[in-house]
Amino acid sequence: MVDFVFPRRIVYNEGLSRALETLLGDKGVKHVLVVTDGKVTTMSWFKEAVEHVAGLGVEVCIFDGVTPEPEFDVGDAIASEARRCRAEAIVAVGGGSVIDAAKAGFVKFVRPDADLEGLAPFNYLGLEDSGIILVAVPTTSGTGSDASYGIVLTKRVNGGREKIAVGSYEVVPYASILDPSITLGMPERLTVGTAVDALAHSVEAIASTNANPLSDALAAKAAEIVFRRLPEVVNDPGNYEARAEMHIAATMAGMAFTNSGLGLAHAIAHPLGARLGTHHGATVGMVLPHVVRFNESRSDYARRKYWELKLLLESLLGLEEKESLADHIEELYARVGQPTRVRELAGIEREKYLTLADEVAEAAFRDPELAFNPVMPTMEDVKTLLYNMY
Repeated sequence: MVDFVFPRRIVYNEGLSRALETLLGDKGVKHVLVVTDGKVTTMSWFKEAVEHVAGLGVEVCIFDGVTPEPEFDVGDAIASEARRCRAEAIVAVGGGSVIDAAKAGFVKFVRPDADLEGLAPFNYLGLEDSGIILVAVPTTSGTGSDASYGIVLTKRVNGGREKIAVGSYEVVPYASILDPSITLGMPERLTVGTAVDALAHSVEAIASTNANPLSDALAAKAAEIVFRRLPEVVNDPGNYEARAEMHIAATMAGMAFTNSGLGLAHAIAHPLGARLGTHHGATVGMVLPHVVRFNESRSDYARRKYWELKLLLESLLGLEEKESLADHIEELYARVGQPTRVRELAGIEREKYLTLADEVAEAAFRDPELAFNPVMPTMEDVKTLLYNMY
């Protein structure tokens, strides 16, 4: 059985101020907590949106303490501020870290007794019955957190940091506001890193053991948009139409993997990125073609699903026929400057990395996304993959 879960509303290609006015007005919200980071609060569009909402008679409180790769205690901090503000809505404005932090705060606000580390998709929390709504405003085009059940937070383990992926279908935001104009100022590296994150979501969703026709359709279209539009955005950062399509593709990919699951690339990238200190999107993007080749060498199912996507891309985009989907992915990476090797991504020395790789392999087997991979690898398989991607 597949239990499809999506945001109740997706507002696309609308200015943030107007979209918030409509959403909050429809729900009769008078007290809002905005969750964001210090950088976003300096943006003119953010200040204008806050002033606009406040001008409607809505009390706006701002929590801007979210840092990159937030830890689990951010949930309690946000919940405390939500109680102080008597929040009827939590609005997350930022990238994946901000939106995931807001989800954690949403859980702890409504259910202070909930164990964030123990969240599981099918555990009932009663969040939807609380009357509190969660609204996501992604400022990057890639994480899909605005449409997903996932929460990725960081935990200190044995003196280091490890990313922990948990989730609940009840934290899929009530609404996602997709204002492409917010993304026009994104730096090139962030544009590419978040875009290949969306691509990884799409490719892994398609070959997931829980894939279905609905997730396949969303994932395939999102992948096609990334292949078509990402080079355009890199070459012309002010291309509004290309930015707009990339923005909704990220949400589509998030909807796809929420209803299918991911796989080995994410299971590896979570601990690898935490240890290398690299951007998640760039990290999972780097891992992706290596995992595609591994999966298709071991699974007829994976080979068929990747082949179908490969043919679709070649047909729609006029791409030269390749032997593997991984070939197309790497060709795209070459065009936009996305690394395909650990040494390009992090510059770490080989001997140090090989020692680190063993830790990463062990951590990958604790990641819940591994369960959705079309091939259940052995520990030696994962270590070999990690060694070979240096």
